[in-house]
Amino acid sequence: MADRALMPDLLRAFSLFGIAVVNVIAFAQPFTTGFHDGGLDTLADQFAYAAVCLLFLMKSYPLFSMMFGAGLAYQLLAAERAGKAFAPRYFRRMGALIGLGIVHFVFFWFGDILLTYGLLGCLLFVLRLASVKVLVRTGVALVAANTLILLAFAGLVWTGETYAPEAMGEAGYDRMEADARRAFGEGNFWQAALYRLNLLPLVLPSVIIQQGVSVFGFFCFGLAAVKAGVIEQPAAPIWRLSRRVFLPAGIAGSAAGTWILLQAGSSVDPTYIFGTAVIMGFAAFSALGYCGLIAAISARPAGPVRRFFARAGSASLTAYLVQSVLFSLIFTAYGLGHFGRMGAAEAILVAAAVALASLVFTGGWRNFAARGPMEVLLRRVTYWGGS
Repeated sequence: MADRALMPDLLRAFSLFGIAVVNVIAFAQPFTTGFHDGGLDTLADQFAYAAVCLLFLMKSYPLFSMMFGAGLAYQLLAAERAGKAFAPRYFRRMGALIGLGIVHFVFFWFGDILLTYGLLGCLLFVLRLASVKVLVRTGVALVAANTLILLAFAGLVWTGETYAPEAMGEAGYDRMEADARRAFGEGNFWQAALYRLNLLPLVLPSVIIQQGVSVFGFFCFGLAAVKAGVIEQPAAPIWRLSRRVFLPAGIAGSAAGTWILLQAGSSVDPTYIFGTAVIMGFAAFSALGYCGLIAAISARPAGPVRRFFARAGSASLTAYLVQSVLFSLIFTAYGLGHFGRMGAAEAILVAAAVALASLVFTGGWRNFAARGPMEVLLRRVTYWGGS
């Protein structure tokens, strides 16, 4: 790690922790209700849920997405140094992510992001030579567009519930909740996998529409950060501005969105969707603000703890998949069977433990290996044939 900058890998490690405490909501409860159906009964539950929404919801995936965009720039630079064609390597990598994402979706986690990353990553190739200014403007426009999409969706759901409640009742949310409880609360491994497979045609377009637009925008920010030469420079002025100005603005906006989320009755009602739209509107401020904080940490002389977590972050694909395996074993009926049985506080504490376990695993692995196991697999596909 001596020749590798700490900041990018610490950003990955931090985002992985946030991803775990956000993802646990849909691992622990039906995705149509989240913790809003009995999981927020105590003050501790409400406090834990509010803390996750305030600090990590729609902030962790943006950071992870920024580092994906940065990865495109690193791959391009590596191909140029090696004098190799970039496109074959890149599209093999995206194909591998798509395949891995499908397997991950079906067998472990229907909230998988790898499939979306692989698909949108193919589109990002078009912008590989774009200037920093174009990338930043594109990113801002896409995050703003995603916010407007969520606001429009909230308005449509509100209109439907207000003026056509019978039609909204036919959307089948109660049936979806019951199906989820059967699959994860009672079903075996293959029944749960079949349930996820049946969700794929519904979930993938929904993710692309409701989240993918901003994901691509954060890809652009990450690519721009490498091109501008700041992602490995913790003393760059942008990071000081980010932690002093952007972070307070992002947290303030997230606080308003979190308050709205706490008023919601489910994860699919217009209040919840409106709250997520508010948080999305401030997501770029929050994500850049966290980059500023990590930059400040990275600027100091690195001790063993920071180096360990940087090593863990360098194997982010492995850590991400380890989290899903652990969550599936904890919450499904073919594991420990805790689906639908934990309130928010307990589930979030479990998620924090899972996040740390995944990072300890990858950090420990990287003490003895150059790359994480899934990174080795992805690299072999990427460089298959030597081109």
